[in-house]
Amino acid sequence: MDVPLSAPPVPLNQVAARRASCLSCPARSSTVCAPLPDAAIDRVALIKNPSRRLPAGATIYAEQDQCAECFTVLEGWVALVAANDEGGRVVLGFALPGDYFGFVPNPLAPRAHSAVALTPVRLCPLPRGGMQPLIASDPALAKRLAHLEALHAARADEHLVSTVQHDARGRIARLLVALCFRLTRALPAAPGQVFLLPLTLAVIGESTGHSPEHVSRSLHRMAAEGMLRFRRGRLTVLNPAALIAAAGVTERPLADMLAPA
Repeated sequence: MDVPLSAPPVPLNQVAARRASCLSCPARSSTVCAPLPDAAIDRVALIKNPSRRLPAGATIYAEQDQCAECFTVLEGWVALVAANDEGGRVVLGFALPGDYFGFVPNPLAPRAHSAVALTPVRLCPLPRGGMQPLIASDPALAKRLAHLEALHAARADEHLVSTVQHDARGRIARLLVALCFRLTRALPAAPGQVFLLPLTLAVIGESTGHSPEHVSRSLHRMAAEGMLRFRRGRLTVLNPAALIAAAGVTERPLADMLAPA
Protein backbone atom coordinates (compact mmCIF):
# COMPACT_ATOMS: atom_id res chain seq x y z
CA MET A 1 0.00 0.00 0.00
CA ASP A 2 1.45 3.38 -1.01
CA VAL A 3 1.45 6.24 1.48
CA PRO A 4 -0.47 9.20 0.00
CA LEU A 5 1.43 12.46 -0.11
CA SER A 6 -1.68 14.54 0.57
CA ALA A 7 -5.38 14.17 1.19
CA PRO A 8 -7.77 15.01 -1.67
CA PRO A 9 -9.51 18.39 -1.37
CA VAL A 10 -12.80 18.38 0.54
CA PRO A 11 -15.85 19.52 -1.49
CA LEU A 12 -17.18 22.84 -0.22
CA ASN A 13 -20.56 21.31 0.68
CA GLN A 14 -18.79 18.97 3.12
CA VAL A 15 -16.62 21.53 4.91
CA ALA A 16 -19.26 22.55 7.46
CA ALA A 17 -20.11 18.92 8.25
CA ARG A 18 -16.44 18.05 8.70
CA ARG A 19 -15.94 21.04 11.01
CA ALA A 20 -19.03 20.18 13.06
CA SER A 21 -17.97 16.56 13.45
CA CYS A 22 -14.59 17.62 14.80
CA LEU A 23 -16.06 20.19 17.19
CA SER A 24 -18.47 17.61 18.63
CA CYS A 25 -16.05 14.67 18.55
CA PRO A 26 -16.30 12.61 21.78
CA ALA A 27 -12.59 11.75 21.56
CA ARG A 28 -11.26 15.23 20.85
CA SER A 29 -9.96 15.90 24.37
CA SER A 30 -7.84 12.75 24.44
CA THR A 31 -6.59 12.22 20.90
CA VAL A 32 -3.74 13.78 18.94
CA CYS A 33 -5.65 16.89 17.83
CA ALA A 34 -6.57 17.91 21.40
CA PRO A 35 -4.22 20.96 21.39
CA LEU A 36 -6.07 22.59 18.47
CA PRO A 37 -8.46 25.38 19.52
CA ASP A 38 -11.89 25.59 17.89
CA ALA A 39 -10.69 28.29 15.52
CA ALA A 40 -7.99 25.99 14.15
CA ILE A 41 -9.93 22.73 14.00
CA ASP A 42 -10.24 22.98 10.20
CA ARG A 43 -6.56 22.05 10.02
CA VAL A 44 -7.64 18.48 10.88
CA ALA A 45 -11.23 18.58 9.65
CA LEU A 46 -10.18 19.25 6.07
CA ILE A 47 -7.56 16.50 5.82
CA LYS A 48 -9.15 13.65 7.78
CA ASN A 49 -10.88 10.82 5.97
CA PRO A 50 -14.59 10.13 6.61
CA SER A 51 -15.29 8.16 9.77
CA ARG A 52 -15.26 4.43 9.17
CA ARG A 53 -17.45 1.72 10.69
CA LEU A 54 -16.19 -1.85 10.79
CA PRO A 55 -17.71 -5.03 12.22
CA ALA A 56 -16.23 -7.10 15.01
CA GLY A 57 -13.39 -9.23 13.70
CA ALA A 58 -12.46 -6.86 10.86
CA THR A 59 -8.78 -6.16 10.21
CA ILE A 60 -8.15 -2.41 10.32
CA TYR A 61 -4.61 -2.82 9.08
CA ALA A 62 -2.33 -5.82 8.80
CA GLU A 63 1.16 -6.55 10.01
CA GLN A 64 3.69 -5.52 7.34
CA ASP A 65 1.35 -2.86 5.87
CA GLN A 66 2.77 0.62 5.40
CA CYS A 67 1.43 3.44 7.56
CA ALA A 68 -1.03 5.14 5.23
CA GLU A 69 -3.40 6.13 8.06
CA CYS A 70 -3.49 6.50 11.81
CA PHE A 71 -6.73 6.26 13.76
CA THR A 72 -8.71 7.55 16.70
CA VAL A 73 -11.24 5.16 18.20
CA LEU A 74 -14.62 6.88 18.41
CA GLU A 75 -16.62 3.79 19.40
CA GLY A 76 -15.69 0.21 20.24
CA TRP A 77 -12.54 -1.70 21.15
CA VAL A 78 -9.51 -2.57 19.01
CA ALA A 79 -6.86 -5.22 19.72
CA LEU A 80 -3.27 -4.67 18.58
CA VAL A 81 -1.87 -8.09 17.74
CA ALA A 82 1.29 -9.70 16.35
CA ALA A 83 1.80 -13.15 14.87
CA ASN A 84 3.96 -15.63 16.80
CA ASP A 85 6.19 -18.44 15.57
CA GLU A 86 3.55 -21.09 16.30
CA GLY A 87 1.04 -19.59 13.89
CA GLY A 88 -1.03 -17.97 16.62
CA ARG A 89 -1.05 -14.38 17.77
CA VAL A 90 -0.10 -12.26 20.76
CA VAL A 91 -2.25 -9.36 21.92
CA LEU A 92 0.12 -6.46 22.53
CA GLY A 93 -2.49 -4.04 23.78
CA PHE A 94 -5.92 -2.51 23.31
CA ALA A 95 -7.17 0.77 21.86
CA LEU A 96 -10.31 2.00 23.62
CA PRO A 97 -12.64 4.91 22.80
CA GLY A 98 -10.56 8.08 22.65
CA ASP A 99 -7.29 6.29 21.93
CA TYR A 100 -5.04 7.21 19.01
CA PHE A 101 -3.21 4.30 17.43
CA GLY A 102 -1.38 3.13 14.32
CA PHE A 103 1.43 5.69 14.17
CA VAL A 104 4.92 4.55 13.16
CA PRO A 105 7.94 6.89 12.93
CA ASN A 106 8.76 5.96 9.33
CA PRO A 107 5.65 5.84 7.11
CA LEU A 108 7.47 3.66 4.58
CA ALA A 109 8.41 1.05 7.18
CA PRO A 110 6.12 -2.00 7.57
CA ARG A 111 3.89 -2.09 10.59
CA ALA A 112 5.06 -4.40 13.36
CA HIS A 113 1.54 -5.47 14.34
CA SER A 114 -2.04 -5.75 13.09
CA ALA A 115 -5.10 -3.93 14.41
CA VAL A 116 -8.31 -5.96 14.71
CA ALA A 117 -11.78 -4.80 15.78
CA LEU A 118 -12.80 -6.67 18.95
CA THR A 119 -16.28 -5.15 18.73
CA PRO A 120 -18.06 -3.14 16.06
CA VAL A 121 -16.00 0.04 15.85
CA ARG A 122 -16.23 3.57 14.50
CA LEU A 123 -12.88 5.11 13.66
CA CYS A 124 -11.59 8.51 12.62
CA PRO A 125 -8.88 7.84 10.01
CA LEU A 126 -6.17 10.47 9.73
CA PRO A 127 -4.05 10.12 6.56
CA ARG A 128 -0.36 10.10 7.38
CA GLY A 129 0.38 12.25 4.33
CA GLY A 130 -2.01 14.94 5.55
CA MET A 131 -1.09 14.86 9.25
CA GLN A 132 2.66 14.89 8.79
CA PRO A 133 2.86 18.55 7.60
CA LEU A 134 0.52 19.64 10.44
CA ILE A 135 2.64 17.95 13.07
CA ALA A 136 5.83 19.36 11.55
CA SER A 137 4.44 22.91 11.64
CA ASP A 138 2.67 22.87 15.02
CA PRO A 139 4.81 22.28 18.15
CA ALA A 140 1.71 21.62 20.28
CA LEU A 141 0.56 18.81 17.97
CA ALA A 142 4.08 17.36 17.86
CA LYS A 143 4.27 17.46 21.66
CA ARG A 144 0.87 15.78 21.94
CA LEU A 145 1.88 13.01 19.55
CA ALA A 146 5.12 12.44 21.46
CA HIS A 147 3.14 12.25 24.71
CA LEU A 148 0.67 9.70 23.29
CA GLU A 149 3.48 7.56 21.89
CA ALA A 150 5.24 7.68 25.28
CA LEU A 151 2.02 6.43 26.90
CA HIS A 152 1.91 3.53 24.41
CA ALA A 153 5.52 2.67 25.27
CA ALA A 154 4.76 2.81 29.00
CA ARG A 155 1.83 0.42 28.56
CA ALA A 156 4.03 -1.94 26.56
CA ASP A 157 6.66 -1.88 29.32
CA GLU A 158 3.98 -2.53 31.94
CA HIS A 159 2.66 -5.45 29.89
CA LEU A 160 6.14 -6.98 29.66
CA VAL A 161 6.82 -6.53 33.38
CA SER A 162 3.51 -8.18 34.24
CA THR A 163 4.28 -11.12 31.96
CA VAL A 164 7.71 -11.66 33.56
CA GLN A 165 6.86 -11.06 37.21
CA HIS A 166 3.45 -12.67 37.70
CA ASP A 167 1.81 -16.07 37.45
CA ALA A 168 -1.37 -16.65 35.45
CA ARG A 169 -3.62 -15.41 38.24
CA GLY A 170 -1.60 -12.23 38.69
CA ARG A 171 -1.35 -11.53 34.96
CA ILE A 172 -5.09 -11.91 34.45
CA ALA A 173 -5.93 -9.80 37.50
CA ARG A 174 -3.49 -7.11 36.37
CA LEU A 175 -4.98 -7.03 32.85
CA LEU A 176 -8.53 -6.71 34.17
CA VAL A 177 -7.68 -4.03 36.73
CA ALA A 178 -5.69 -2.00 34.19
CA LEU A 179 -8.56 -2.06 31.70
CA CYS A 180 -11.06 -1.09 34.39
CA PHE A 181 -8.83 1.83 35.30
CA ARG A 182 -8.63 2.97 31.70
CA LEU A 183 -12.43 2.95 31.48
CA THR A 184 -13.15 4.85 34.70
CA ARG A 185 -9.83 6.53 35.66
CA ALA A 186 -10.13 4.87 39.07
CA LEU A 187 -9.39 1.52 40.66
CA PRO A 188 -12.37 -0.74 41.36
CA ALA A 189 -13.71 0.37 44.72
CA ALA A 190 -17.27 -0.83 45.35
CA PRO A 191 -18.17 -4.52 45.81
CA GLY A 192 -20.48 -5.51 42.97
CA GLN A 193 -19.09 -2.90 40.57
CA VAL A 194 -19.64 -4.03 36.97
CA PHE A 195 -17.35 -3.38 33.98
CA LEU A 196 -18.11 -4.30 30.39
CA LEU A 197 -14.90 -5.76 28.96
CA PRO A 198 -15.48 -7.29 25.50
CA LEU A 199 -12.83 -9.96 26.00
CA THR A 200 -13.10 -13.66 25.25
CA LEU A 201 -11.08 -16.29 27.09
CA ALA A 202 -8.95 -16.58 23.95
CA VAL A 203 -8.19 -12.84 23.86
CA ILE A 204 -7.32 -12.81 27.57
CA GLY A 205 -5.03 -15.77 26.92
CA GLU A 206 -3.38 -14.10 23.94
CA SER A 207 -2.74 -11.04 26.12
CA THR A 208 -1.37 -12.94 29.13
CA GLY A 209 0.42 -15.85 27.45
CA HIS A 210 -1.95 -18.64 28.46
CA SER A 211 -4.39 -21.00 26.78
CA PRO A 212 -8.13 -20.28 27.00
CA GLU A 213 -8.46 -23.35 29.23
CA HIS A 214 -5.83 -22.00 31.65
CA VAL A 215 -7.56 -18.63 31.68
CA SER A 216 -10.90 -20.30 32.41
CA ARG A 217 -9.44 -22.25 35.34
CA SER A 218 -7.81 -19.11 36.77
CA LEU A 219 -11.05 -17.12 36.53
CA HIS A 220 -12.96 -19.95 38.17
CA ARG A 221 -10.47 -20.00 41.06
CA MET A 222 -10.79 -16.25 41.51
CA ALA A 223 -14.56 -16.62 41.45
CA ALA A 224 -14.39 -19.38 44.09
CA GLU A 225 -12.29 -17.05 46.25
CA GLY A 226 -15.07 -14.45 46.07
CA MET A 227 -12.90 -12.05 44.10
CA LEU A 228 -14.82 -11.63 40.84
CA ARG A 229 -17.24 -13.04 38.31
CA PHE A 230 -16.49 -12.89 34.61
CA ARG A 231 -19.07 -14.03 32.10
CA ARG A 232 -19.47 -13.10 28.43
CA GLY A 233 -17.51 -9.88 28.71
CA ARG A 234 -19.14 -8.74 31.93
CA LEU A 235 -16.78 -8.39 34.89
CA THR A 236 -18.32 -8.09 38.35
CA VAL A 237 -15.77 -7.13 41.00
CA LEU A 238 -16.89 -8.81 44.23
CA ASN A 239 -13.84 -8.01 46.37
CA PRO A 240 -11.99 -4.96 44.99
CA ALA A 241 -9.19 -5.07 47.55
CA ALA A 242 -8.44 -8.74 46.85
CA LEU A 243 -8.48 -8.22 43.07
CA ILE A 244 -6.16 -5.21 43.30
CA ALA A 245 -3.83 -7.15 45.61
CA ALA A 246 -3.72 -10.06 43.17
CA ALA A 247 -2.96 -7.60 40.35
CA GLY A 248 -0.13 -6.02 42.35
CA VAL A 249 -0.85 -2.51 41.07
CA THR A 250 -1.37 0.91 42.59
CA GLU A 251 -3.20 3.91 41.22
CA ARG A 252 -0.18 6.06 40.37
CA PRO A 253 1.48 4.06 37.58
CA LEU A 254 -1.90 3.36 35.98
CA ALA A 255 -2.80 7.05 36.08
CA ASP A 256 0.55 7.91 34.49
CA MET A 257 -0.41 5.78 31.48
CA LEU A 258 -3.61 7.72 30.70
CA ALA A 259 -3.88 10.58 28.26
CA PRO A 260 -4.94 13.84 29.93
CA ALA A 261 -8.72 14.24 29.81
